[in-house]
Amino acid sequence: SYDSSITSQPSLTDNKLTLDVTYVQDLGNNIPSSGFDITPIRLSRKILQDNTPQSDTNIDFSKVNSDTNGKGLYYTNKNTEDGKTTYYFRGAVTNNYVYFAGYYWRIIRINEDGSIRIIYQGTTPNATGSNATIGYSAFNSMLGDNANAGYMYGEPTTYIDGFGNSNGGVSQALSSETIKMSKTYSFDKTTGIYALTGDIVDGTYSKDYYGYYTFRSVSTISGDTMYKILETGTKDGYNILTDFNMYTAFFSTSYEQAHKNEVDSNIKTYLENWYENHLLSYDAYISDTGFCNDRTLYSGNGIGKTPTTYDSLGRLRLKKTPNFSCSNASHDLFTVGNDKGNGMSKYKIGLITADEVAYAGGVYWSSNINSNYYLYTGSHYWTMSPGSFENGGGYMYNIIFSNTGIVIYSGVSNPYGVRPVINLNPNVEVISGNGTSTSPYVIKTS
Repeated sequence: SYDSSITSQPSLTDNKLTLDVTYVQDLGNNIPSSGFDITPIRLSRKILQDNTPQSDTNIDFSKVNSDTNGKGLYYTNKNTEDGKTTYYFRGAVTNNYVYFAGYYWRIIRINEDGSIRIIYQGTTPNATGSNATIGYSAFNSMLGDNANAGYMYGEPTTYIDGFGNSNGGVSQALSSETIKMSKTYSFDKTTGIYALTGDIVDGTYSKDYYGYYTFRSVSTISGDTMYKILETGTKDGYNILTDFNMYTAFFSTSYEQAHKNEVDSNIKTYLENWYENHLLSYDAYISDTGFCNDRTLYSGNGIGKTPTTYDSLGRLRLKKTPNFSCSNASHDLFTVGNDKGNGMSKYKIGLITADEVAYAGGVYWSSNINSNYYLYTGSHYWTMSPGSFENGGGYMYNIIFSNTGIVIYSGVSNPYGVRPVINLNPNVEVISGNGTSTSPYVIKTS
């Protein structure tokens, strides 16, 4: 305390004070009844206050969530960033709703740094299907190279005209609308672009056009990936190719070149455009925690058209051991700044990882339909995680959340749902709500 009777400067002006502090993790359950202003309250504290976090030690990640295999809020410091604790929701929870920036979101987890990761739910709290997305996009438009596993990728260095192994009976659903076709094409070795030439006709995928060349999109007559029609069929009201040759000129010659963060993927552009139009004015409330596009190799070398499996798929398909950490953060953790990630994102937005889907209750290629957890919307949507490159069809696959609630993979050029993920700052405050769909946590933004 200050002694007012002292009128001169003491000779001793420095001293050392040593304290022994005993502390425990604050789970928000013991709020002082008086003496502290506890309203408004931080979102992370409110989540912990409204739930009883459980250890995930006994969860079997080879099985889908259930009342006996995970429902509620769990915590772990295993396979996390720097061994720090993260809290995550699993199963059919009904109290992880957030209302922020004019949209409803679902809480995925409290990240290791205290920020809160949330996934887009829509303009209504219980939206399903396309209403739980901001639209549809391919992950990447090009197929025939390991580079296309990337949220960003390297420019091609080698072009090969006519990489066209038969796709051997694989049914690839395409639009039933008329598309441009021709019996001849040209190829520009400088740009790697194919173009239809000669008599270009409008047609559908049918036996009348066997041997014709075409592109995936309606009205397209040029591009870096072209198809030669060998056999067609119908499925679910669509005309489809059941056998085709795929011509793709994109070809990388090293892992570093293929996975260089140089060119934005289709989905990165799609997400960042949406952020700019809908979330930029809320940027101060959003954390630069980052999003992991884990291009670590499980098998293969990740070069060109070499068959390769990426570690996300290896972990979930073979090991059944999901992981919250990003093993090569300086390269694969997409952030705006470069303090903890690669600094290659324009805005603080990304996608859920396949591992986070597994923690929430999904299982890779489970035989059981799993609609009983909070991530289920009844439709396909993209994750951030690479799957594999399979040389037989020259096809790059990334992992998606399926319309049956299981984790599968699909070609990067398929147009699937986009559910943005953002991270709220650790200090964001809740002004109302208990996290239910009828009373979501409302974030203070003024």
